[in-house]
Amino acid sequence: MRSVITTIAVFIAVASMASAGISVRILPTPRQADVDGARGATMKRMPAGGEFLLTVNKGQDVSYYRIQWYKDGVAIPNETTQDLRYSSASEDMNGVYTVKMSNPCATVESAPIRVIVEQRAFQVNTQTGDNDGVAGLNGTSTSSFELGDVAPNPVLDRATLSFTTRETAMVTVRVMDMVGNVVATLVNDVLPSGEHTVAMNTKDHNMSSTLYYVVMSAPGFTDTKPLMLVR
Repeated sequence: MRSVITTIAVFIAVASMASAGISVRILPTPRQADVDGARGATMKRMPAGGEFLLTVNKGQDVSYYRIQWYKDGVAIPNETTQDLRYSSASEDMNGVYTVKMSNPCATVESAPIRVIVEQRAFQVNTQTGDNDGVAGLNGTSTSSFELGDVAPNPVLDRATLSFTTRETAMVTVRVMDMVGNVVATLVNDVLPSGEHTVAMNTKDHNMSSTLYYVVMSAPGFTDTKPLMLVR
């Protein structure tokens, strides 16, 4: 009842100000806070020494809101912007991160994302399913593993590769040239069940304009997708 009375009072105040010719700015109510993607990643494995970056509601204007980042449930001092960014990731940054967005109307908190900083070459983002089996991911496929298409393709500089694991398993994802040479090893890890994405910059691997192949291997599974590089 109190919230209804408050809403009515605010409406009357706004109407009175508008009728008096005073400019009134209505702030949008925060509806969701997603870290690193529209659905939000639940795990992010970062290379030690690389850039540490988490972003809330990427691509959206969040200037209307107060933002506060948290690590393991404790507010991080002075981290009140859309990006939580550090120039060099280190293992002491391992933990569970959340972010709160608020304005006078409401406060929303993101789902937690676990960050693991380790000695690896590429960053891997994981969206886990509701259950360990991840039965509902990527439609009705019965395979335990699935390799998605390269995006964009053809590739100019940067490409994103996506793949699904429906069980915890050792997974290898490599980029190979047409004669079978390994150009880059993107993943060589035991990964949990979920949807995974890994990004690469072709400029880091002395790649020329030609056709390459992305090869994913897991227990009892191998699949290949083309990657056409154009410059």
